[in-house]
Amino acid sequence: MADIQPPDLPRFLDPILDYISDHLPGPLYSFLETVLAHSIALSTALFSLIYALVSSSPSEWDAQKILPPIMTLLAAYLALSSLYRTTSWMVRSSLWMVKWGVVLGAFFAGAGWVMGNGAAGQGGITSTIGGILLDLINGQGQDAAGGARRQTRSQSRQRAPRPKPWESFDRHREWQYQENQDDEEGGSDVQKVVQDILGAAGTVLKEGAWWETLKGMMEPGAQDGEVDDDGARPPRRKQPSRRAKRNAGSTGTR
Repeated sequence: MADIQPPDLPRFLDPILDYISDHLPGPLYSFLETVLAHSIALSTALFSLIYALVSSSPSEWDAQKILPPIMTLLAAYLALSSLYRTTSWMVRSSLWMVKWGVVLGAFFAGAGWVMGNGAAGQGGITSTIGGILLDLINGQGQDAAGGARRQTRSQSRQRAPRPKPWESFDRHREWQYQENQDDEEGGSDVQKVVQDILGAAGTVLKEGAWWETLKGMMEPGAQDGEVDDDGARPPRRKQPSRRAKRNAGSTGTR
C-alpha cells in the first residue's frame, strides 16, 4: 500500500474514537482510523469540487479553486483503492493457505494412517498392493502353486487398545510387548508377500516357451540351426583344415 498519511480527523469524533480504541485491538483500530480519515477527505474534496463548479458559471471558473479539491479527491481515492487491494490480497492469501493446508494435512494424515496399519489392524499399503499383484498374476486368492493364499494373522486379529494412563505399569509393559510382536509379524508378512510376488513372476517366466529360447540364445555354444524333437541341437560338422583344402586344390591341378 502506498505510504499516504491520512488527514486529521475532526475534533467532534474524538470521544467516539477514544471509546473504540479502548475496545478494539491496536492494528484493527489503526486500520479503521485510516479508512475513516481517507473517506472523510474524499467526501470533503468531492463536496468542495461540486460547490466550486456549481456556485459560478463555467466562464468564471478559477483554477486555484478547482485544482486543490481535484488533487485531494485523487489522493484520497488512490489511498482507499490501495488499502482495498492490500486488504483483499491478504484475505485471499490467508484463505488460500488455509484451504491448501487443510487439503495437504488431510492427504498426509490419510497416507500416514494407511502406511501405519491404521485400518483396524490391516496389513497396510504394502500388503494391500502385494495382494493386488498376486491376484493379477495367480488369480483371485491363489498363490503361485495354485492353492489358496494364506491370510496374514495381522488381518484377522484386532490390535489391543492402548491402556489408560492410570492403569498399572505391568499393563503398559504388556501392551508395549504385544505391539512389538505385532510389528515383527507385520514385517515378516511383508517379506512373505514380496517373496510370493517374486516367486510368481519367476514361475511365469519359466513356464513361458520363450524362456527356453532365450536361455538357448544366451548359452556360449549356441548357433543358428535346426532343433530336434527333444529340444537339443545336432552336432556341428567339423570343417576341414586349410592345409587339407590346399592339398586338395593342388591335386586337382595336376
